[in-house]
Amino acid sequence: MPLDTKSKSILKKLGVLAGVGVIALITYEIFYWLTHVYEYDARIEAELTTLSSRIDGEIEKVYVKEGDRVKEGDLLVALKANVQRLKIRALEADLVREEGQRAKIEAEILAFEQDLTSRLATKREAIKALNIKHATIRNRFDLAKKNLERTRILYQKKLTSKKSFEEEQSKTLIIEAEVENSAANIKVSELELKEIKASRSRLEVLKAEKQITNLNITKINTLKNQEEARLTYHYVRSPINGIIDSVYKYKGEHVEEAERMILLHDENSLWIEANVDESQVRHLEIGQRVIIDMDAYPYPFQEFNGVVTFIGSVTASQMAGDQASNNGRSRKQTQRIPVRMKILDPPEKIAPGMLVEVNIQIYDQIRF
Repeated sequence: MPLDTKSKSILKKLGVLAGVGVIALITYEIFYWLTHVYEYDARIEAELTTLSSRIDGEIEKVYVKEGDRVKEGDLLVALKANVQRLKIRALEADLVREEGQRAKIEAEILAFEQDLTSRLATKREAIKALNIKHATIRNRFDLAKKNLERTRILYQKKLTSKKSFEEEQSKTLIIEAEVENSAANIKVSELELKEIKASRSRLEVLKAEKQITNLNITKINTLKNQEEARLTYHYVRSPINGIIDSVYKYKGEHVEEAERMILLHDENSLWIEANVDESQVRHLEIGQRVIIDMDAYPYPFQEFNGVVTFIGSVTASQMAGDQASNNGRSRKQTQRIPVRMKILDPPEKIAPGMLVEVNIQIYDQIRF
């Protein structure tokens, strides 16, 4: 049935509107194509931290599971450490023994020094008293000699008896013997003083023994510190605030040195990395605004904001180590530059490896 004039007019208007809409859409897409850089194959990246065993051993307990949030310093994995603890206890016992030996030597040194000081003082006082006594006897001897000489003169002049002369002579001889005995006593005491001073060598021996003990204590402390440091190798702790991504080893398993056990990442270090066509790089600048669409949060329900933080200085193919073709000639192909973007309003649930689409607004750099 042929359409009437009114229907044809309506269809014509609808066709015009549809054409205008298509033209507007094409114009809008062309404008956006000129003022935005799109990348449909971007991914969320993160600084992944792999924790490995620092020693060989058997796992005693794993304290975390995948998805757990941990804080810096939290215990993640413990290896059996009974043997290590026994070593530390043995060293602690050796340390107690050596410290006891040092205390004994110090007591001996103190007692010896006090005894030596006392003996020296006593002997010096005794020598001092002997010298005084010797001086007194010496004076008596000098006086006796004078009396003897005077008596001899009197006896020669027959002014005194022979008996008096002999008595004075006998008295002088006795006092002379006392002088010699006194001098001998002083000499003996001085020799004894030297002997006491010589006993100081015992003090030097004790001090040497104390020094050796100190060295032994230092050595044991060093070994103990080393073993305690090695004990910490049995406990794997988180170096960051992060999220556990993977657990590779479990209770009862044997691990070797440098074998990985835990993988985690810092959720605050997430970024988006996109490899942008080299023809668009001239339009990019640090700080440009980015509209982000995540496959996990599809548009138009939700989109996120970001900002360009890094523009690579080498192509992705060079970073991957690509070489020229086998015939030695390089092939001309479009290269891509890695560009990093920070998410300004990240969602609560986000993980490294998620796929995203980025729309970098470059209209400030376009010159028409």
